[in-house]
Amino acid sequence: MANAEGAPIVADRDPSRSPALRAELPGLEDAFDERVMRGHLHATLCEGERRGVIERCERAQAVYAPGDGCVVRYRIQVRDRSSGAVIPGLVIGRLFADPRSAHTYLDSRLAPLARTMRGRPEVAPFATPVAVLEPLAMTVSLFPIDGELPTLVDVTDPAAMLDILCSTLPDARAGRFTPTRCHVDLGHYGRQHRCVLRYTIHGTRRAGEEAGPITVYGKVAADHRGALTAAVVPELRERVLRGEDSPFTVPRSFGFIEPLQLTLLEAVPGRPGIAALLKDRARNGRGDNGARALAASIEAAARVAAALHGSGLALGPKRGIDDELVELGHALAALQRVSPGLGAEFEGWLETLRACAVASDPGEPCLSHGDFTHSQLIFSGERCGLVDFDTVCRAEPALDLAQFLAYLRMNARKAGVPASADGNGATEQLCARFLGAYMIERGYGPRERDALRARVHPYEMVSLLRLAFHSWQKFKPARLELAVELIRERLLPLGGSRGNHA
Repeated sequence: MANAEGAPIVADRDPSRSPALRAELPGLEDAFDERVMRGHLHATLCEGERRGVIERCERAQAVYAPGDGCVVRYRIQVRDRSSGAVIPGLVIGRLFADPRSAHTYLDSRLAPLARTMRGRPEVAPFATPVAVLEPLAMTVSLFPIDGELPTLVDVTDPAAMLDILCSTLPDARAGRFTPTRCHVDLGHYGRQHRCVLRYTIHGTRRAGEEAGPITVYGKVAADHRGALTAAVVPELRERVLRGEDSPFTVPRSFGFIEPLQLTLLEAVPGRPGIAALLKDRARNGRGDNGARALAASIEAAARVAAALHGSGLALGPKRGIDDELVELGHALAALQRVSPGLGAEFEGWLETLRACAVASDPGEPCLSHGDFTHSQLIFSGERCGLVDFDTVCRAEPALDLAQFLAYLRMNARKAGVPASADGNGATEQLCARFLGAYMIERGYGPRERDALRARVHPYEMVSLLRLAFHSWQKFKPARLELAVELIRERLLPLGGSRGNHA
C-alpha cells in the first residue's frame, strides 16, 4: 500500500477514493460530483421547476464519521420563479449504507423538523425542505433542518429569538434598551455537532430614540457543553479579570437556554490576528513592524495561557493523556479499515507517542481551555480576548501549550514561514518565544522548565495526530500532507534524536 518513498498511496490520503469507503457508502462518488448533485437537488427539493431553479451547487464541506455515515454540505443558489430573486441556501446531506437507513433517518429526525418550518421564508422557494435521494442512500435537508442539532430550527427564527433576547439581555431587562427586531446570520458551522449564530438586535433607548445595534453570538451544541460555558465565563471574569492589568478579556455570558441547548455570549471586539501576521511574516521577513506585532501577539498568547492555568479554578471534566490516547486509538481503527496504508504509518506514530508519554512526568491538572489555538484569541489594539469555552477542562498545562504550538507550526507552514529542524528557523523561534514567555509568567525555574518541555512534546504529537486524522475525515488531503510532514519532523525530538526544540 506504499510507494517507493514509503508514503501511502493517493487513495490513503483521500478517503473519497478509498474502495473500502465507497463500498461502505455507495453514494459517495456521486455526492462529491457537484454537477450530479445539482440535478438531484433540483429534482427533489424543487420538484423540477415548479417553485424554483437551482442554478448553482457547490460542495462546501464533508466529514466522514466512522460508523455514522458521511455528512456533505452544499452551498446552493436558487432562483425563485415567482419573484425572480436569487436566494442562497445551504443543504445538509447525510450518506448512509443503504436507502432503508436513509428513510428511517428522514422519518425520525428530519420530517418532524420540516413540519415546524412551514411558512418560514427559508423554505418558501422549495417544494419540500427534506428528501431522500434513493440512488445515493442519502438524506438532504435545507438549513436550519439538521437532525443532529434539532433546536437550530427554533434558534434561527428571528421572532422567537427576539422574545428570548428581550428576557436575557441585561440592558433589555433593566429597561435601558427595547429590542424591536432581530436579524440572524450563520456564523460558524464547521463542526458536525456545533453551530455558531450571530444575532444583530435593533431597538430603541429608554427615551424612544433609535439605539445602535447590539451583536450577540449564540452557540448550539448537541450536548450540554453550553452549561459549562455559562458556568466558566462568570467565574473567569470574577477571578481573573478584576484587575485593570488583566492579560485578557472574555465575553459576558447572557445565559444558557437549556431546552434549546443555546449559549448566548456578547461579541468581543477585534478579530483573530496571528494567522494574518504569519502571512505577513512569510512575505516581508523579520525586519518590519508586522514581525514585531507577531512576536508581541505570541507573547500575549503566552500570558493568556499562564493566567488561565494559574487562576486556581477547578471547572470542567478531568482530561488526561490517557484519554487522548484512547481517542487516537479509535482514529487508528478507522484508518486501518478505510485507508490501511496511512493507518500503518499512524500506528507507528502512536506507538512512539505512547512510549514518550510514559517517559515524561505528568504535570498538576489546572483549569485549561482544551482547544487553545491562535484562532481563539481576538485582538483589538493591545487588548486580547479569549473565546470558545465549551472545551474547558482540568488538564495538565501541556495540553493547551502543545495545542497552541501544533497549530502555530501548521499555520506557519501553510503561510510559508521558514522553518528548520535545528531550531534556527523563524517558526521554531516563534514557538520558543511562546513557551519561554509562558514559563517566565509562571515563574518556573530550570527544573520546572525542563519537565514542562519534556511533557509538551508528547502532547504536541497528540495534537498533530488528531489534526491529521481530522484532515483525513474532512477529505482535505493537502492539509493532511502538511500535518504528516510536521509529525515526521516532530518525531525526531520525541525519539531523542538531534535538534533543538521549543
